[in-house]
Amino acid sequence: MTHCKPLVATFGMFIALSTPAFAETITAEGIGRSASLYAAIVEFCPEHQRVNQELAIKTAKALADAAIEALGQTRLDQELRRRREEVATKGAASWCMDLRRLPATGPVFLSTTE
Repeated sequence: MTHCKPLVATFGMFIALSTPAFAETITAEGIGRSASLYAAIVEFCPEHQRVNQELAIKTAKALADAAIEALGQTRLDQELRRRREEVATKGAASWCMDLRRLPATGPVFLSTTE
């Protein structure tokens, strides 16, 4: 369990640096939602948007590791299924475009001129 403390600390720093000051307290469920969000970015967005794949993959991996520690694999798998359904309902192109506009996820999307 102690080997995960640096990962959780890193995740906390990432969230603190990438979200507005009024963000909610970090919870296990929030870590799971963030993990599923970045997993979906890696899975669906490169087809529709220019994505910094290296950053997106590293972030998705770190968040997945933290989510497994916080929630367990079964609950993370449930959240990943929920997120895939969300993307399917909205449509991947539209879903990814919406994320491009968010402060926390915008940095993984490259400008169209790069």
